[in-house]
Amino acid sequence: MRKGWDKDMEQEKLYVIEEKTYEAHIDEEVHLYGLLHQLAFLAGKIKDRRDMENLIDTARHYGDIADQMFDRWSIPGRYLVFGDKDDLARLKALELCELDAFYVDCEDDEDQLHA
Repeated sequence: MRKGWDKDMEQEKLYVIEEKTYEAHIDEEVHLYGLLHQLAFLAGKIKDRRDMENLIDTARHYGDIADQMFDRWSIPGRYLVFGDKDDLARLKALELCELDAFYVDCEDDEDQLHA
């Protein structure tokens, strides 16, 4: 067993993710955090009907942004309802490379360099 790994980790598949996919994921998380933080700020400063209407309008706009982001992610709607990881298989195939396959690809590249 590798140092620092527990038994459960030995059963897990490991994946390689492209840098651009990883960075896009982080950027979208930061964007969503910013939207939620702004909504919390607006909710915390409600003093009158006008503030409440502003919060509602902002929430609707941010909801549209969230829907657009979700559509780009191609996460199956079925996964939202049932949470079944098997429903993510197509998405994994598009975005991830199993670590074992990654090593094979790297070895093939090395063989071609030395040929």
